[in-house]
Amino acid sequence: MTIEVDYHCTSRRPSFEDLPQGVRRLLADAAGCALSTAHPPVTSGFTGAFAALLDLADGRRVFAKAAGPSAPHAKVAIPREASVLRILDGRITAPVLVGAGAADEWEAIVLEAIDGRLPGVPWTSPDVELAHDACLALAAFPTDEVTGLTATSLAVDIGMDVDALATLDDLAAGRRGWPRGIRPLPADVMVRVAALAHRAGELLTGQSLVHCDLRPDNLLVTSDGVARIVDWNWVTRGPAWADFVSLWPLMARDGIDVHGLATRSPLTRDADPDAVDAFLAVIAGYMLTHCEHPTFNTTLGVVRDHQRLMAQVFLDLLVARRGWTC
Repeated sequence: MTIEVDYHCTSRRPSFEDLPQGVRRLLADAAGCALSTAHPPVTSGFTGAFAALLDLADGRRVFAKAAGPSAPHAKVAIPREASVLRILDGRITAPVLVGAGAADEWEAIVLEAIDGRLPGVPWTSPDVELAHDACLALAAFPTDEVTGLTATSLAVDIGMDVDALATLDDLAAGRRGWPRGIRPLPADVMVRVAALAHRAGELLTGQSLVHCDLRPDNLLVTSDGVARIVDWNWVTRGPAWADFVSLWPLMARDGIDVHGLATRSPLTRDADPDAVDAFLAVIAGYMLTHCEHPTFNTTLGVVRDHQRLMAQVFLDLLVARRGWTC
């Protein structure tokens, strides 16, 4: 079974007309101007929250998101993103925050509208370079400002994810079946995958800002050749290479020489290979854990395909990097 995900079409969202009147007013207040025209909702992303371009009466165009009780994940993410973007203030390729607010159990955010396309569908060498430039800009963010953005760390939140580690242990011991669509690895290889993942908590150290959710649909390439990073909901601190490495598995699947990237990039040329591989291993464990969870919202069904795909390509790259025979 070949797992494919079209990151252009992963969600079904409400239109502006579907929103309660109070939420429409909330968006206008956050935008600081009356709304003129609402565009169709975007179809990327994995939630059922509202997300669309809005034209304003003063001639501006903005991008707006809103979430209520029916989209709890996005409802938590929106105010978190607003707090991050206030501090970033348009730096490191992030969108500029126009406004945000809450009313009637809804959260809303209005952002600079970025006219761009998704890279990585499939990955090409020019798009890889643009994504690399964005990751370099992110890595250059002053470390003394990171604590104002997040109190979390990659080493704890990801590296010590007990469910991810338990999944890898169970697969290695034969106590758990492999999720459908994912090629099983031999038990001796899984023992080594699990052992690497258990080192992630000690190896994923660093004080750099990490986006922690970088994937093709969280990048937009503009007409002037800049990759802009969007959806700043889950920032944390960790090694400066983490976001760039998180893009490697799909790049490798699409034929990009990620070994060459690793040795050429200032982000990774001096990185501890065991730390990079521990990161790949524990992320694979996270995806293997979640890809068979039930989905309670029909708009989220594709997220399980995404997680299966990520589990497969992260394992594939890890096996290739370690030179294991499967």
